[in-house]
Amino acid sequence: MKIKDAKVYTLSDIATAAQAKVQAAFPNIDPIIGISHNLRESGFAADTMTIQNHKTDKRILLVLHDEAPDTVDVEFGKISKDPTFQFETYNLQDMTEELFVDWMSESLT
Repeated sequence: MKIKDAKVYTLSDIATAAQAKVQAAFPNIDPIIGISHNLRESGFAADTMTIQNHKTDKRILLVLHDEAPDTVDVEFGKISKDPTFQFETYNLQDMTEELFVDWMSESLT
């Protein structure tokens, strides 16, 4: 798969739309969305997306694996701590703007 075709970009578009709503409704939350291909560059067939709030040290980590193209692994944690890899798996089709608004407004505060 070419990086430009990675599903992480579609997921990022949904999260970015949610981010705008969260910032308008909750001025104390400043979610920052990042995409990384470091896993892929290290030989793993996966991409990651993070949503972080540096003010509260909280992070949502999402991993999309090529071998499971219809799911996404999600972990809620702290920026200052390494991921524990205690992921919950969600269907990619269930990743909606509303879900990201809920996650950001509840998990990043």
